Amino acid sequence: MKTASDVIARLASDPTRSGLVMDFDGVLAPIVDDPAASALLPGAADVLDVLSRHLAMVGLLSGRPVSFLRERVPGENVVLMGSYGVETWVDGEIRVLPAVAKWKPAVAEAEAELRRLFDAADVPGIHVEGKGLAVAVHWRQARERVAAAAFVEHVVREVAAKTGLRREPGKLVEELRAPVDEDKGTGLQRAIRAAGVDAVAYAGDDRGDLPAFAAVLALGGDALVVGGVDIAPEVAAVDGVAFSDPEEFLVWMKDLATVLDAQI
Repeated sequence: MKTASDVIARLASDPTRSGLVMDFDGVLAPIVDDPAASALLPGAADVLDVLSRHLAMVGLLSGRPVSFLRERVPGENVVLMGSYGVETWVDGEIRVLPAVAKWKPAVAEAEAELRRLFDAADVPGIHVEGKGLAVAVHWRQARERVAAAAFVEHVVREVAAKTGLRREPGKLVEELRAPVDEDKGTGLQRAIRAAGVDAVAYAGDDRGDLPAFAAVLALGGDALVVGGVDIAPEVAAVDGVAFSDPEEFLVWMKDLATVLDAQI
């Protein structure tokens, strides 16, 4: 079975042909009750900077918008892919895949409808998050999570049917986004092709990362599975190297940075 040290050795064997791509929430940032309060772990920004100076590609691939990532990740060397990879930061601007951009009015309609329905229901702990190209409904703060989950799923299914958007369940969250054949797997594949790397590792923690895990494993790369209290069984079952939480993953990143620095 491959270990965390094995992945470091592989990425460090030829840094100019290696890449590391990661989710943000639950990987570089602990999951928090308020999605807007999510932030990098202390020291993570410095490690990202070191890694991006050594590896051919260091990227973030998140369900968050690129604008969110730009606010939290300093520098220009880290590749930023938001909204599950359908938007990227290129040459000082956000670029969105045309097939997804045309669904923005439907997403806005869905967000307004979800806010209206949940405001009327007045269920404490349910939070609607507008993400530009998607809309998410969180219930992490709900007192009765099981009941809240059932209610959110029912409402989200109704709004999905009305707007034509695709429902995507996650870790104590339901999302609606454009019904196009794009996910973190296709986003990761585009990034790998653009960077021209051979050895790639992908780190994720949620159901939305499953397509990226499948893509990186199919290409002969490594899956880095960051766990937590709410990790889904299908994520925990991914054939990869497991980390107990973002803090342990950050230690691994620091170890990788140390090895790369020593090779200069």
